[in-house]
Amino acid sequence: MILPGCAVLPGTGPKSDAIEATATAGLRSTAALPYALVDVSADTIGFLSQPNLISFQGAFPDKRPKPVQVAGVGDVLNVSIFEAAPGGLFTPATAAGARPGNFVDLPPQAVDQKGNIYVPYAGEIPAAARTLPEIQQAIVARLRNRAIEPQVVVSLNQQHSSVVSVLGDVNTPGVLALNSVGERLLALIARAGGPKYEAIESYVTLQRDGKRVKVLLSRVVHDPNENIFIRPNDVIFVTRESPTFTALGALNQNVFGFNSEITFDTETLTLAQAIGKAGGLSDTQSDPAEVFIYRYEERALLQKLGIDTARFSYDRIPTIYHVNLRDPSGLLLASGFQMRTKDVMYVANAKVVDYYKLLTLINNTANATGNTAAAVTNVNTAVKTRW
Repeated sequence: MILPGCAVLPGTGPKSDAIEATATAGLRSTAALPYALVDVSADTIGFLSQPNLISFQGAFPDKRPKPVQVAGVGDVLNVSIFEAAPGGLFTPATAAGARPGNFVDLPPQAVDQKGNIYVPYAGEIPAAARTLPEIQQAIVARLRNRAIEPQVVVSLNQQHSSVVSVLGDVNTPGVLALNSVGERLLALIARAGGPKYEAIESYVTLQRDGKRVKVLLSRVVHDPNENIFIRPNDVIFVTRESPTFTALGALNQNVFGFNSEITFDTETLTLAQAIGKAGGLSDTQSDPAEVFIYRYEERALLQKLGIDTARFSYDRIPTIYHVNLRDPSGLLLASGFQMRTKDVMYVANAKVVDYYKLLTLINNTANATGNTAAAVTNVNTAVKTRW
C-alpha cells in the first residue's frame, strides 16, 4: 500500500527513471572530462596573483597620438579656388568689386565610388584615402599652368566614411562621425548618451579589423591608457554584464540565504574576498583543506606553471585549482589568488560529515519505524476497544 502512495507525494518534477524510460533516443557516456589539477602554492601563486586583465592597449598597440583624418567614399568636400589677380581662369576681369578675394566656391563635391572628385579644368582628382592638404596640392598641380597662381582650400562638408557605430546599453545608440582631431573611446560613449548602467556593471567590446576585445568599463574609466583613440569604422558595443562567480559546497551562504552566483562589486577579487562574500566556510560541515576553484584556463599559463598540456586538444583547458586553508599560509595564498568572472568556487565537506549523514538517516529510519509500529498498536487497541 505504501509503494503506490509514493506517486502522490510532493515533488519538483519527473523521476530519473521516468525520464530514461520514456526517451525516444539518447546518448549516454561514461567518458571522463580531462582536466588539470594545480595546487596553489608558493611555486604557483606568482602566476595566479596577477589579474588576467585583457586590455585595449595591449590588443590594439597603435602608438600614434591620433588617427590621421582622410577623405573617403561618400564624403562631401567644399573646394574654394583662389587666383592672384582678376581675369584668370575662374574670375573674370570685371570681378574686382564683386569678388575682392578673386576666388570661386565650387558646388560641394562628393567622393565617388572610384574615390575621385571633379574639379573644372583639372578633371578627376583622386581624393579617397588622402588628407585634405594632399587633395589641395593635387588640385593646385593640375591648375598651375592654367590659372593665375592658383591656391586651393578644401574643407569637409559632410562626413560619411569616418564613422563609428556605438551600440548596446547606451542611451542614444547610433552611428557617429569622428571629428578631425581624433576622439577617444569614452568621448564616443559620452556622445552616444553615456552608459545606461554603472561602470562596474558594463563591459565595452571594441571591434576593429575583425578583432574583438572586451574590457570592463570601470577599467577604462580608471586607467587613462585604456581610453584609446578610436579609428574609422570601429564598432563599440556596451553590454551590462556584472562579473560574477558561483559559490558551491560547504559555505555559510546557505545559512545566510546568499545566492550561489555572487557579483564581484569590484574590478578585481581575490579568493579570500570571494570566501568572505559567500559567508565563509561552514564550521560544522566544511573541510578547510579542500577548497577548489574551477575554470577554463589558457594553455600558455598552464605551461608557465609547468603543466604538460600536450594531452589536451583545445587551448582553453579545464582546470581545477586546489587551496589548503589548514596550512597556516593558506589564507595568504587565498589573499593573492585572483578570481575571474564565471569561476566556480567549491568547498568540500569534511569526511566525518558523511558518517554523520549516515547516522542521521539510520536514526530517522528507526524513529519512523518505531512511530509506525506505535501507530499500528494504537489502531489495534482502538479496534479491540470498539468491538
